[in-house]
Amino acid sequence: MRLLRIYFSITIFMFVFVSLNAQKTHDSNTKKNNLLNKITDITSRVREVTVKDTTKGFSAPLKIDTAYANIIHAANLEPLRDENGLLVLEPEWTPFSNDVTFRDTIIFEPIFLPVVFDGNILPSKLDFLPKDVSSAQSKDFHLISPDSTFAPILDRVEHTENMRRMYYMNNPQKVRLNALTFKGSPVIREEVVEAKNPFKELISADNAVDFNRPEIEKVQIRSVYWIKNGEHVLQLSQNNFSDNWGSDNNFNLYSNQKFTFNYKKKKVSFNNLIEWRLNLQQTPADSVNSVNIIDDYLRTYSTFSIDAFKKWSYSSNLEMKTPLLNKYKVNDVNKKKQRAIFSPFELNLGVGMRYASETTSKVDKYRKFKISADLSVLSLNYKYVGDEGVDVTMFGVEKNYKDKLDYGSTFNVNLSYNRNRYTSFTSRIKYFTNYEKIYVECENAFNFALNRYLSTTLYLYVKYDDGVPPSKKDDKWGYFMYNEMLRFGLTYTW
Repeated sequence: MRLLRIYFSITIFMFVFVSLNAQKTHDSNTKKNNLLNKITDITSRVREVTVKDTTKGFSAPLKIDTAYANIIHAANLEPLRDENGLLVLEPEWTPFSNDVTFRDTIIFEPIFLPVVFDGNILPSKLDFLPKDVSSAQSKDFHLISPDSTFAPILDRVEHTENMRRMYYMNNPQKVRLNALTFKGSPVIREEVVEAKNPFKELISADNAVDFNRPEIEKVQIRSVYWIKNGEHVLQLSQNNFSDNWGSDNNFNLYSNQKFTFNYKKKKVSFNNLIEWRLNLQQTPADSVNSVNIIDDYLRTYSTFSIDAFKKWSYSSNLEMKTPLLNKYKVNDVNKKKQRAIFSPFELNLGVGMRYASETTSKVDKYRKFKISADLSVLSLNYKYVGDEGVDVTMFGVEKNYKDKLDYGSTFNVNLSYNRNRYTSFTSRIKYFTNYEKIYVECENAFNFALNRYLSTTLYLYVKYDDGVPPSKKDDKWGYFMYNEMLRFGLTYTW
């Protein structure tokens, strides 16, 4: 019986001792865990220095990062550190459990890793500009100390890269690895972090609206190689004089019809111009002819060119010109013809180079300058007079002959300048020479448009031809001829 009492007392004592020891151990572990949670609980500190912005849907800091760091340091870190700045912890506390080991952990220095050639020979901060020594010696002002940022880590990374670069530059034979051979190699684990957009949820709709894409008929856009333009002019002038004025009354009608058909595809160009000009005059001084023809011809001009370089191209050009109506002298009772259809018929064919340029002002879109020059070093000029009633010597053809063929060079220059929407200047110059005689014609026109349909034109046409016989040479103007007109009427372009 006594033995049972002693055994029962020892059992109760051992139970009490083990219970107290277990409670003490549990309290110690709980205290350590609370201390660790208090150190690492950043969420509670963030809530104290942030406020909920209900209008934008996220929390914004009340204070700047420096002030926030100072509050955290003063509230939590200073009481837990000693005079050397170390954390004050219990001797038995450890941040890791007993089953954690560091035998599989490798702590390495990046400088001593195998050198890999990546092709970067020049440093990233290469600068050829001279540096100001005085400004370099002065200490830069920083709102936040660089030691409190990532600047030391970045300097360390840059220093490591420079050392590795110097190594494979000075010892290329010892470098066994090349970064180019790593491209396409499998990656052990690759995590793609998607940038968070705080406004994505704000603009998203609860019930998305379905849109049905309408069916649109597909239309194939074809390239336009032909460009067609036209210009139509019908102008008139009228003069009426008294009997003692000394001049004759007259009425003039001027018509000019132009059509252009231009083709362009890649380097090939084919430009065509068809022009019919007619100038009629009626005057009571001419009792024989009811209407006098001042000017009449049908003219075609075509160029075929292939681009060579910049604004130059290899080209060939063909020009044909002939009157359509019969022309007589004033008060000529015999009705001797001066001109008739295919009398004369002029043809000019040349091969050479072509220069074309067009410039548009950046200030005014209507201000344009366009020039084209056909330089035909090799060309032929043919004249034919088919009507026997026309004097062939007026066109440089010898008597008793109907045609004439000359070889030489021809230069054609066309330019136009639009000052604005209502003012323009056009000019055409033709020069032909067989290296014995020359033929030059220069046609100029100043156009002043009142609106889209009404305009005034100042016209000047000058011609020089020393191929006519000396007997046809004028005593005052020599081989020169000119025609000047001031007209007003209708103009339409498309």
